[in-house]
Amino acid sequence: MMRVSLQVAALLLGAAVSAARAGDVLTVDSVAGEASVDRLGTHISLKAGDQLNERDVVRVGAGGSLTLDFSGHGFVEVGPGAEFGIEKMPFASYADDLKTIFSLTRGYLRVVWKLSPLAGRWPLYVYFGSQHAALIPGEYFFDNQSGVARACVAAGHLSVLPNAGTELQKLRPSACYRFVAGLPPERVAHDASAWIAVRRSFDIDAPTSPEAMLAANDAGSDDPVADPVPAPTPRPAAAAPKPPPAASVKSAGPGLATPKADALAAAPPAAAAPGLPPGGSGEWGVNVASYPTLEDANKHMQQLRGAGYAATVQQALVKDHTWFRVQLKGYPSADAARAAAGELQARFAYQGLWVNKTGPAGAAAP
Repeated sequence: MMRVSLQVAALLLGAAVSAARAGDVLTVDSVAGEASVDRLGTHISLKAGDQLNERDVVRVGAGGSLTLDFSGHGFVEVGPGAEFGIEKMPFASYADDLKTIFSLTRGYLRVVWKLSPLAGRWPLYVYFGSQHAALIPGEYFFDNQSGVARACVAAGHLSVLPNAGTELQKLRPSACYRFVAGLPPERVAHDASAWIAVRRSFDIDAPTSPEAMLAANDAGSDDPVADPVPAPTPRPAAAAPKPPPAASVKSAGPGLATPKADALAAAPPAAAAPGLPPGGSGEWGVNVASYPTLEDANKHMQQLRGAGYAATVQQALVKDHTWFRVQLKGYPSADAARAAAGELQARFAYQGLWVNKTGPAGAAAP
């Protein structure tokens, strides 16, 4: 009887561990193009929902990309042509040893790490080239191409130990660093708009896009009470949205990515703008996007209205240029507008909506 009980207990424990493994640490969130894993010599194509394990080697095809959910504490984005291995990973988020190590053999890797200090200690390392980097919560980019290893810090900071013998280096935001054997890292500073281009093109050398420059100009120009929504960059949607034609759209704030039209069209209807009763007369609003033409702004406005949001278009003069802003207006307070912006970000994968005093609802561009 004792033997049977022990066998049952062992089976239950095994089932519990298997359940914990499934989706508990590192899972595939989205795949674009070709992506696969080499698992102990077996080549397996990846799809959304697949779990990755210790000693897996992940490869992404040319033109593809892959996004991985990291136990709900952040995500990992792998660019085209990249290869990285999972050197060490806990079997579950409650394991005694949570140490995790990724090794970037080639290509582009983005890591957004959001683990709260209250959640405990979870050491996270990225090996790239001959460098070993230790991460704290923040946003980081790694690149290992043709023997040149680089890292960028958008938020947080990196502690990097080069194998070439130099001392431990502390890498500060907001900058990219190039590593040369035996020398301190070469630092190149970047402004906030540069990260938009890097995220969109999976390329640390990506030139800052016209859209990003316009976003930066708008965010700090004629709205002295502008108040950016303090939220980390959300995980990308399953397929990256197609970029608009050059200089055709200006983001309302840094990091904004206009959602795909089909995402808006598929959304269930809402009674009005989130958190706002019909006919709200408050002076706070959410800036969604800005366009150089009224026609484009109206199209975006109609998409939002079709999804149940009381969007309007407001004309604005920014640095001697006329723009048409798509807005949700009439919130009674800045907190109410921030809550609405957060709902939009979660629902449609916007990446940086910002709120300010827009005046009462109902005013639209002529």
